[in-house]
Amino acid sequence: MPYSRQGSVKLSGNVADADEASPEELATVDSAEYEAIVKAYTNKKGELSYELLNKDFIQFAKSSKIVADMVANQASVDEIRDYVLKVKLESLTGNKELTVAQPKRIVEMLDEVSPRYVFRELNDEIIRMLSR
Repeated sequence: MPYSRQGSVKLSGNVADADEASPEELATVDSAEYEAIVKAYTNKKGELSYELLNKDFIQFAKSSKIVADMVANQASVDEIRDYVLKVKLESLTGNKELTVAQPKRIVEMLDEVSPRYVFRELNDEIIRMLSR
């Protein structure tokens, strides 16, 4: 049967359900923590700059005595990265009581916007630090 005779397509279900975010996701996006990150790393064009973000986090990792101790003790890349992210996000946001899940969720949200992993440069630098 030709498509014109079949009539219009009938959709079942609610289309709005597919676009709704979970309360946790909404809380993270609307959070002061996420706003602080966006504000701190927005470039002159008004875009979130992953280059600025990585440079700042790498600079912190290189200057941190605790990170140097972690490298000396051969901590894993994930442990060092998680520490750097948590401490740097705490200092940016002023919230010293971030849970382990909050920085991870913020990174996941940044990854959704970025075409590649947001902290790839930071990971590469941590690997270089560990290989010395």
